[in-house]
Amino acid sequence: MPLLTLTRCTVLAIAAVSLAGCSTTTGHAQAQGPGAAQAATTSDSLAQTNWRLVRWQSPDGSDYPLQLGQIYPPLSIGFTARNRDYRVSGYSGCNEFAGTYQLQGGKLTITLPSSRTLKCGTPELGEAERAYLSALAHIGSFSLDSGGAPHQMIFTVRNGDVLTFLRGQDIPAR
Repeated sequence: MPLLTLTRCTVLAIAAVSLAGCSTTTGHAQAQGPGAAQAATTSDSLAQTNWRLVRWQSPDGSDYPLQLGQIYPPLSIGFTARNRDYRVSGYSGCNEFAGTYQLQGGKLTITLPSSRTLKCGTPELGEAERAYLSALAHIGSFSLDSGGAPHQMIFTVRNGDVLTFLRGQDIPAR
């Protein structure tokens, strides 16, 4: 009987892990400030832009205990659009990620499918990747320094973390 129970537990664990890879996480962010409010009218406003994370602050104002300058390529997020197909992608510390986004009515919605994480170089980097992907899926508000051609984007996560991005080289339209 114990062998049968162990086998059942193993099968259930494998099924749970397999199903977890099929779930998605969605975050909704409200536009903050005139730049974000101007851009938040359509998903095309962020289309073909690329951003790199330059600062991550915790709710108490201290920097996240991660040396962002030591991660290469840097943690990033990019927005692309083709025929009303709005995609988000980037680098999360160990792996690349991809999902969808919608920017409409002053709200930014990012949906990231759960992904299988490849082995990271260090446990700290793996934890940073999980935290980054979780933050992207739980954005409470966002702001841009200008609506026309912003250079800085800030995500405020629901837990109070603040992620500051600088605009990188734009993504060519296809």
